[in-house]
This record gives sequence, C-alpha cells and structure tokens, in this order.
Amino acid sequence: MKGIAFYGLDFFKRKSGNELIKENITRILLTNRGERVNKPTFGSNLRTYLFENSNVLQEDVEEDIRRSISTWEPRVSVRSVDVSMRDPNSAYIFIDLRNRETMQNFTYEVVLRL
Repeated sequence: MKGIAFYGLDFFKRKSGNELIKENITRILLTNRGERVNKPTFGSNLRTYLFENSNVLQEDVEEDIRRSISTWEPRVSVRSVDVSMRDPNSAYIFIDLRNRETMQNFTYEVVLRL
C-alpha cells in the first residue's frame, strides 16, 4: 500500500509499508476525539492527557494509545506501549508494533514537547 505523507516534511512525499503506517499512527495520536468531521470517535485523548491534566495515570495514557491504534490502524497489532516523562516539558512515547501483513516487528518513537 502506498500513500501521501506530510508530517515533518517540507512538501508531500510518497510513503509505503511501515513508514506509511507510522504516518497514520501520528495522525491518530495527534487528532483529538471529536475533532474529525463524520468520525467523532477517531483519534486519541493523548493531547488532553499530556497537556491539560497532570494527574493522570501513566497506564491510562498507554491504554488510550493502545486502544486508539488498535481501532483505527488495522494493519498492525500493538505489542507494547511505554510513555515516560523525560523532563517536565517533554513526553517520550515508544510503541512496539507488528505489521499484520508482513509479520515484521517495528517501533514507533516520538518525543512530544509540552
């Protein structure tokens, strides 16, 4: 499968395979639930957890990520999710995934600045 990507790029770029899946996961994680027209359950509550509420359990954030990816990205299975605060201003997200089509394991890592 091929698609057009735009996160972190100056202009559109064609991606395929795991790179396209990572692009879609970024879209899922950075979209608030209720934000997308005609798909009110698309996305995650990640921004709400990280930016608006400091009294959230790490397990709740990890479960929300796991549930969101499992619901909206059927090409992968989530093996594990780890969210940690590197410092008061940044969150590190590490997701271990398996591509269901190729059975290849790969990782998704991102640091979000608060």
